[in-house]
Amino acid sequence: MKLRIFTEPQQGADYQTLRSVALATEELGFDAFFRSDHYLAMGGSGLPGPTDSWVTLGALAVETSRVRLGTMVTAATFRLPGPLATR
Repeated sequence: MKLRIFTEPQQGADYQTLRSVALATEELGFDAFFRSDHYLAMGGSGLPGPTDSWVTLGALAVETSRVRLGTMVTAATFRLPGPLATR
């Protein structure tokens, strides 16, 4: 069985929090770390504010070595298809 971690940082998580969760995901033997691709909070304040999913995952890729990284869904309306396809 593969176990994965999923986060909703638009509800209020900065990069340091996401980094801590991703590193713990890897250290504890989970298979993957996923995050949502939303810019708006769904209820609540959403502070400290949204982070871009692909920028965040790129930074986490530098700091992790085994765990798979990704988004559950990527909203095509946030980005042009060409640049997104090259990621």
